[in-house]
Amino acid sequence: MEIRLLGPVEVWSDGRQVPLGGSKPRALLAALLLGEGRAVTVERLTEVLWQDDPPPTARGIVQTYVALLRRAFTRAGLPEVIVTHRVGYAAKVPPDALDKTVFERLVDQGRREARQEDHRRAGDSFRTALALWRGPALGGIADPYLRAEASRLEELRLTVLEERIAADLAADRTEGLIEELTELVATHPARELLRRDLMMVLYRAGRQADALAVYQHGRRVLVEELGVEPGAELRQAHESILRSDPALLGGTKNPPPRQLPSPPPDFTAREAEVAELRDRLARPGAIPVCVIFGAAGVGKSTLALRAAHEVASSYPDGQLYVELRGTTEAPATPQEVLGRLLRELEPAASPPGTLEERAARYRSLLAERRKLIVLDDAGAERQVRPLLPGAPGCGVIVTSRNRLAGLAGAAVLDLGLLPDEAALRLLERVAGPDRVAADPDAARRIVRQCGGLPLALRISGARLASRRHWSVARLADRLADEQRRLDELAAGDQQVRAGIALSYDLLPAGAKTALRRLGLLGLPSFPVWVTAAAMETGLDQAEELLDHLVDTSLASVTGTDAAGRTRYRLHDLVRLFARERAVAEEPAADRTAIVRRVLGGWLWLVERLSEALPSGGIPMRTSLGLARPLEAEVARTVLADPRGWLRSEEETLIVAVELAAAMDLDDIAVELAAGLSSVAFEGSQHVFDNPFAAWHRTHEAALAVARRTGNALGEAILLAGLGHLAYERDHYAESREYLGQALSLFRTARDARGEAATLAALGAACREQGYLPEALHFLGRASRLWGGLSDPAAVAHVRRLAGSVRLERGDYEAAWEDLTAALSLYREAGSRRGEGLTLRTMALYHRARAEPARSEELCARALAIFRELGDRLMQAYCRRSLAKAWLRLGRFDPARQALTEALAVTRTLNDRYGEALTLRTLGELDLAEGRLYQARSRLTESLALWDAMRAILFRARTLRDLAQVHEQLGDEAAAKTTRAEALEIFRLHEAREYRELG
Repeated sequence: MEIRLLGPVEVWSDGRQVPLGGSKPRALLAALLLGEGRAVTVERLTEVLWQDDPPPTARGIVQTYVALLRRAFTRAGLPEVIVTHRVGYAAKVPPDALDKTVFERLVDQGRREARQEDHRRAGDSFRTALALWRGPALGGIADPYLRAEASRLEELRLTVLEERIAADLAADRTEGLIEELTELVATHPARELLRRDLMMVLYRAGRQADALAVYQHGRRVLVEELGVEPGAELRQAHESILRSDPALLGGTKNPPPRQLPSPPPDFTAREAEVAELRDRLARPGAIPVCVIFGAAGVGKSTLALRAAHEVASSYPDGQLYVELRGTTEAPATPQEVLGRLLRELEPAASPPGTLEERAARYRSLLAERRKLIVLDDAGAERQVRPLLPGAPGCGVIVTSRNRLAGLAGAAVLDLGLLPDEAALRLLERVAGPDRVAADPDAARRIVRQCGGLPLALRISGARLASRRHWSVARLADRLADEQRRLDELAAGDQQVRAGIALSYDLLPAGAKTALRRLGLLGLPSFPVWVTAAAMETGLDQAEELLDHLVDTSLASVTGTDAAGRTRYRLHDLVRLFARERAVAEEPAADRTAIVRRVLGGWLWLVERLSEALPSGGIPMRTSLGLARPLEAEVARTVLADPRGWLRSEEETLIVAVELAAAMDLDDIAVELAAGLSSVAFEGSQHVFDNPFAAWHRTHEAALAVARRTGNALGEAILLAGLGHLAYERDHYAESREYLGQALSLFRTARDARGEAATLAALGAACREQGYLPEALHFLGRASRLWGGLSDPAAVAHVRRLAGSVRLERGDYEAAWEDLTAALSLYREAGSRRGEGLTLRTMALYHRARAEPARSEELCARALAIFRELGDRLMQAYCRRSLAKAWLRLGRFDPARQALTEALAVTRTLNDRYGEALTLRTLGELDLAEGRLYQARSRLTESLALWDAMRAILFRARTLRDLAQVHEQLGDEAAAKTTRAEALEIFRLHEAREYRELG
C-alpha cells in the first residue's frame, strides 16, 4: 500500500491506483492522514469539506464519504485505514506507507549525516526524499486548512532542496548544478541560499564574473521588490569571491575518526583514577602512554573509555579504538592492527606489506597530528610496541591484565578493587536504589561477598534487577555458599571479554545441553517447563539450568506471564549459535525426540485449555495421543488465567508449529495447529491479540508439511480450519471454497466426524450469505452423520443452525422443533454456551412471531448466561436482540442505550457482522422516531458492510428498511427501486419476508 500526499492525493495497491471518488473524499482522507493517527472530529471534517457553509446533512455525508473510502480500500484488498473514534475518525497507516512520513524521515536522516559531515550520504538522503514529490502537495485541494499545510510542505521541500545542494557542494559534487541552480534562482529569485550556491558553483567552474553578476542581479531584486539589502551569507559569499578566497574551492573532507565506544552508564567512583589519566593525557610535550593494569573484571576497559571521552576534545584529529584480544586464543597481531589503522588513516592507499613498513607508515601519518589511541585488552609488550606513535602530539591508553613493564616511559595505573561505599553505589545503580534501600544490610553482605569486584557487583545487581521476585537477602544467602558463588556470578571476566563460544565452553555439561536444545527449538521466549521437557528433568532442575544460563548472559528473563510464571529468552545470536551446536552435537533422532516432547507438552496444555474455553464449534477429530502430560503445577498455573497465558504464549506457539513443519513432523504440526484454532476464540471473543494472523500462520505452515508428507487427513483438517478462519473474518465465499476442498478429502479418508463437522460449517456459511435451501441441504446431511456418532453437543449445534435457517424461511413450526431439540441436547451435554445461543435464537423466533414480550424474556436469560461466561461479543448480540424487542414494545430510550453499547463492543472486537446488524437496528430505531436523515445514514453504512461481506439476505433486509426511509422523505422513485431489489433477493432466497411483503 502506498498513500501519497506529496502531489495529488492518491492511494496505490500493487502498482494500481485505488479509485477514491471526487475531491471531497480525497480532502477528507488528506485531513485524516495529516492528523498523524490522532482523531479528527466530525465538526473539523465538516469545516474542511464545506468551510463555513455546510449542508444540513453534513454529518451524514461525512459518514457516507468514510464508508465510500473504506469500501475502496477493502475492494483493493488493503487493510483498514480509517478507524472510528468516539469524537470522529482517525487514520492508521504503517509509517512506510505514507510518502509524507517517509519524506520527513529521510530529511531527518540527511540532516544527521550533514551534522556528522558525511555530506555525500546526506545529499543522497535528501535526493531520495525529494524524489517522492510528484507535484504540488495535496494536489491543490482548496480548503484553507489543507492549503496552509500544503504551503508548509512546499516550503519544507524548497528548504530540503537547498540543503541537498549545500551537501552536494560540500562533497564537491557539482556536475549539473549550474543548470539546476540557474533555473531555481529564476523561479525563486528572492531565495538567497539558492543564489549564494549558484555563485559558489559558478566560481568553482572558473566563471568569477558570472558569479558576481548573479549577486548584482539578486541585490537589485531584493532592493526593488522587497526594499531590503542582501543578507549576511549572500554578502559574505560576494566578498569571498572578490578576494578569490581559496576556501571557496571546497573539496571533500574526511571527518576525523570518532571510534570510542560509550562507557557503561553505571560507571561509579574511580574519580581519582580518571583525574590522574586526564592529567597525564592532557600534558603537552612527550607522548603520554598510560597503561591500566588490573585483574579480570576490575573495570579496566570501563575506566579507559571514561577517561578517553573526557580528554577527547584535546585530540581534535580524532580517536582510534582497537580491541587487541590479548586474553583470547587468537590475539590480534600488530601487522593486522596496523593494516586496519592505516586504512582508517589513509583510505585511498593500500597498506605496505611488512610489519616494519606498516609501523613506519603509521608513525609518519601520526606525526604532527593529535590523535588519541585506545588499545584494549593487550596481552604483551610486543603486541603494543609497534602501535605506539613516534612523535609528540598523540596520546595512548592501554588496558591489560599484565603490567607491561617493558613499555619504557609508560605510566602504569594499578587498578584495584572498589572500596565498600563505592561498591555499594555501583550495586545500587545497577539493581535500583529501591532494592538496596529495602534491605541495606543484605546489600552490604553482597558487596563483601563480591569482594569489591565491579564485574561481580554488576552481575549481582543485574540478577536483582531481572528477578524482581527475589529479595536482596535471598541473593546474599545464595552467595554465602563459597562453593557455588562463582556459579552464581557466572564465569567472571570471561563472559564479558570472550565471545559466545568461550562462554559456551565454560558451561557445565547440563547447561551446555540445555542451551543447545533451547537453540534447537528457536523460541522467541519460553517458560521453565519447556526446558524441563527438553531435558527430561523436573521443574526445579530446569530452573537451575536456566539460572545458570542467565548468570552467564546466555539467557535473560523477560518477566512473568499472566499466570505468574517466569519467562526466559535467548538472544538471537546466542540462539543461532546454540542451534548450530545442537545440529553438530545432538543426533538427528534425539533432535526429533526433543521437539516432540516439548510440542507434546504444549499440545497437552492446549487440550486442557480447550476443555476450559469451549469455542462452541465442533472439533474435526479426537486426539491422536501425541500430547505429553506435564506436571500438575504447570497446568494449574495455566488454567488459572487461560486468556492471559494464551496471549503471552501466542508467538511462541506459532513458532512451535512452524518448527514442527520445518522438521517434517506433520502429525504434531497438524494437531497443534488445529488445537490452537479451537482456543483462538473463547466463544466468539478473541483470545489471541491477533487470532486471524496467528491462525493463518499456523495453518499455512502445517498445511505445507501435510501436503509435503502426503498426510491427506491432516490436509483436510487444516483446510477446514482455514474455512473456519475465513468464516470468522466474514469472508463467506472463501470459507465455502476451503470447506468444499476439505469435505472431499474427509470423504476420501472415510472420516465421518470430519465430514459431518465440515457439512455443518458449510451450512453455517451458506446461511450467512442467504443461501437458505443450500444451508438446509448441508445441515441435513450433517445431522444424519452426527446421529450415528453419539455426540449430543454436535447434534445440538446442527439442530440450532437448522432452526435458525428455517426461521429465516418462515417455517416456524419446524424451526421451533429444531430449537427445542437443540436446547435439550445442549443441556444434556452440559454446554452453557450452547444453551445461551439457543435461547437467543428462540428469542428471534418469538420476535418473528410478533411476540416481543416473550422475546425480551428469552434474550434476558441468554444475556445472563453470556455474562456468566464472560463473553463480551455475545452479550452485545443479546443487547441488540433486546433492543429489537424494546423497539417493538415502543421503549425507545433503553433500546438506543443498548444499541450504543453493542455497537461499541462490536467495533472494539472488529466484528463487522455484528456492527452491520447493530447499525441496521439503529437505523430502524431512527426511522421509528422520525430521524429520517440519521436513519438513512445508519442504513447506508450498514449496507456498505453487508456488501463487503457479500451477505445478500441481510442486504435485502437493510434495503427494505431504507425503502421506508426514502418513502417518508418523499423520494418515491428511490423507494420503489430499493423495495423492488429487496423483494427480488427475498424471492430468490425463499426468505419468509417474500411471503410477508410480496
